[in-house]
Amino acid sequence: MSRRIVVTGAGRGIGLGIATRLIADGHEVWGTARNPDAATDLAAVGPAGILQLDIGDDASIDAFGEALAGQVDSIDGLINNAGMNSGDLGVDRRAQGPLQTTKPIVMQQIEINAVGPMLVTQRVRPLLGAGTNPVVLNVSSQLGSMVVGAKMPFDVGYNASKSVMNMVTVMSATADPDVSYVALHPGWVQSDMGGPKAAVSVADSANGIVDVFNDLTLADSGRFVTWEGAEHPW
Repeated sequence: MSRRIVVTGAGRGIGLGIATRLIADGHEVWGTARNPDAATDLAAVGPAGILQLDIGDDASIDAFGEALAGQVDSIDGLINNAGMNSGDLGVDRRAQGPLQTTKPIVMQQIEINAVGPMLVTQRVRPLLGAGTNPVVLNVSSQLGSMVVGAKMPFDVGYNASKSVMNMVTVMSATADPDVSYVALHPGWVQSDMGGPKAAVSVADSANGIVDVFNDLTLADSGRFVTWEGAEHPW
C-alpha cells in the first residue's frame, strides 16, 4: 500500500538514501532541503515535491508547514532526519568535548537536532492525524544513549542534542497516543557526517531504516531501535 511520507534533510546522505528507497517502493515522498534548487540528486529520483526547510529557523519551519498543508490533506509518516554535528560548525575535533566546547556550539546543536524536529512534528501533526497508521521516526544516534555516550566523550553538543531528541520522542509517545513515535540509531554511516571510514554504507543504512519504518505500529511508540530493528539501550 502506497503511503505519503515526509523526509527531512533528503537532499543528501541518509535522507537521500531513505527517500530513494521509499520512492522505488512506490510511496509518495515529500523531501525537504535547505536549498531545494541544489537538491538535484533528490529531484532525479522523482519525489512528489521538494520543500524548503531549515530546521534551525522557526520562520522556515512555519513556511514549510504551510506549504505542505497547501498541497496535501494528510501524511502517513514523518522521518525527521535533518541534523548536524560540531564539525558542520567548523569546530575542531579537539575542541568538541565537555571540557573544551562552548555554550553557543552546544545550544545550536540542540536547537537544530532536537528542538527543530520537535517543531516540524508540531507543524505537521494535523496532517498526521488525517493519515493512516501515522508514524514519526526520529533519526537519533547511539551517541544520544547514556550507555554509549559515556564511552565516547567527544562532541558533547551532538551527543546531548540526540539525548534531547530521545526525550522528546518518549514524551511525545506518552502525550500523543494516536501517533507512533520512535527514535532510531542509523548506524555509523559513510555519509558526510560519518566519514569514509564509517562501518555502514548509506544504502545499507537507508534500506534498514525503511525496513524498520515499514513495520512500525502504535505498539512500537516510545521505543529506541537500531537500523537493523534491534532494541537500543537508552
